[in-house]
Amino acid sequence: MAWADHHGMTPTTLPAGDIDPEALLHDLLTSGWLRLILPPALGGAGATPAEVAEALLPWARRHPGAGWMAWSQAMVVEALVRSPNVAVRETVLPDLLDGTRAGAVSWAAEWGLASPPKPVLATPLARGWRLDGRLEQVFNLHWMGYVVLCPVWFAQGTGRTPALRWTLLRSEEDGLRADMAPHRALHRQAACGDLQLQGVYFREDELLADDPVALRTPLSLLDQALRAALWSAALM
Repeated sequence: MAWADHHGMTPTTLPAGDIDPEALLHDLLTSGWLRLILPPALGGAGATPAEVAEALLPWARRHPGAGWMAWSQAMVVEALVRSPNVAVRETVLPDLLDGTRAGAVSWAAEWGLASPPKPVLATPLARGWRLDGRLEQVFNLHWMGYVVLCPVWFAQGTGRTPALRWTLLRSEEDGLRADMAPHRALHRQAACGDLQLQGVYFREDELLADDPVALRTPLSLLDQALRAALWSAALM
């Protein structure tokens, strides 16, 4: 028996096809799949990345859009679980688990290994920073609200290489605009589009981690496992 079937997480309530992404996300979250990622101390199963990916396969086979939304939601949850910023985790995590907010991530994110072609840059302000830039192919941009896991490059002074840090931005932030991509079926189903950041203010006490390595390794492991499942489902 498949791992997902054994735990009662196989999708059963929605027909296959190009349907409302919010319905897909709701079906996924009510199955309990997302709680596999949480450690037992936070009420989860503490599953390995391989087990989480295996449980995702039935969803990705039936609804490719649900698969990519699951990947996005899972990456944001993993970042919060691993973040030393307990205040942000306690504020945002419950909304991600019950579907009050979606967790948005760019498909092109490289988890701190290199600067993307169009990076988001931070300019220092009083008690925070101004963020400007663009994130491309971002999944889970739902109208009811989302938080986006955003890699930001912070200036460190003249002649020094910018430092990567991870931020979490809310959809209602001033200066954050979503440009949706409704012309592609998969992008419609996964609520995918680009995000433009222009003068977004970010407070210094909301950084997920000062050290990008603290998040990079677990995010990379989960990312690799889930993407492998998504590509496998697409070939079946």
